[in-house]
Amino acid sequence: MSLPDQNNPYGGPQGQQQQAQQQPAQQQPYGYPQYPGASQPYPAYPGGPGPYGDGGGYPTSIPGKATAARIMMFISAGLQSLLSVVLLIGIAVDPDAFEDGFEEGSGVEVPAEAVAVVAGIYLVHAILGIVLASLFGRGAGGVRVGSIVWLSFLILFGVVALPFGIIWITLGIISIVMVANRDSGRWFSRPRP
Repeated sequence: MSLPDQNNPYGGPQGQQQQAQQQPAQQQPYGYPQYPGASQPYPAYPGGPGPYGDGGGYPTSIPGKATAARIMMFISAGLQSLLSVVLLIGIAVDPDAFEDGFEEGSGVEVPAEAVAVVAGIYLVHAILGIVLASLFGRGAGGVRVGSIVWLSFLILFGVVALPFGIIWITLGIISIVMVANRDSGRWFSRPRP
């Protein structure tokens, strides 16, 4: 090693040994974009998800409570559609016998046409519930809101159909709690590709 020049302003202080100089970092040639190296991820914007698909804390699969609510929606919509179809078939076969049987069973005289309208509304509601439950896998925010509204109407229809409606009331309340849960909310509000 040669002695440093005494007039060199970058030379080390006298009486101390010169340290090995570090090589400057590799720079891109003039005209090339200055991207971070392969080992350095791009910086994320503040509050955004981390690099390389960190996910930002969103679930990658449907949470268990949302799955349970989905199954309960399928069950309640299936029961509702089955009851509606049976009522509509009974009215279509013999409306007079249906009115007599309905009056005997409930003690209330109701025209067959009114029961047919209610059964038709129940059937449309059941089909809408099956569609909403089928869309749970996508997890769009509108599906969550639509499901909560649908489940609220399910509870209302359960009150109208008491004592059989106690099943709908129970499934509706439990499902609303599960769909409104924080984990389910994160599933429905996650960013989609």
